[in-house]
Amino acid sequence: MDTFFRLTMRERRLQFLYLLAAISVLTLLTSWIVFRNQNYSSDEADYLSEQIRGKEQMLKKQLANLPLLDSAYRSIVTYRPEVNAIFVEVDIEEHLNEVRRLSAPQADGTRFRAFAQIADFYKMMYVDKKVVWSKQSNIGLFQKQLDDCGVGMFPGAAAPATAAPGVASSTPRLR
Repeated sequence: MDTFFRLTMRERRLQFLYLLAAISVLTLLTSWIVFRNQNYSSDEADYLSEQIRGKEQMLKKQLANLPLLDSAYRSIVTYRPEVNAIFVEVDIEEHLNEVRRLSAPQADGTRFRAFAQIADFYKMMYVDKKVVWSKQSNIGLFQKQLDDCGVGMFPGAAAPATAAPGVASSTPRLR
């Protein structure tokens, strides 16, 4: 069973070099066949490098304007509509307008259009907060008026002033 070929170290090295040369030639030949019809001009490389530089500049501008977005968001979140402070509302509107203005320099860039969408979202948040507060205050006012109206209607009913706030009064409701 010892009929296998026994190669000397020199023959092994030579066989390895032949194999390495064959793989290199095959790789070069395959690469030449695949890429022989491709034109790589410097104009295309210049165009791509200019696009990359433009995207880097946009990213820097976005990062520079991130504090503006954060301050607009914080001012909307901390806004309390029950406090009648016109200067806070004007400040929020100015923040929203500044965010919207960021989308103007390059209206064709999708990254800058995101600023307009963010401004729209913040505006919806701001308006929704005001609407929710007004509806809640209207519900509270209507509930108070209903309770005041029901006091004289049902004699012997408990007075609504004794009920704890947030707990429904014990007066029956009309259908």
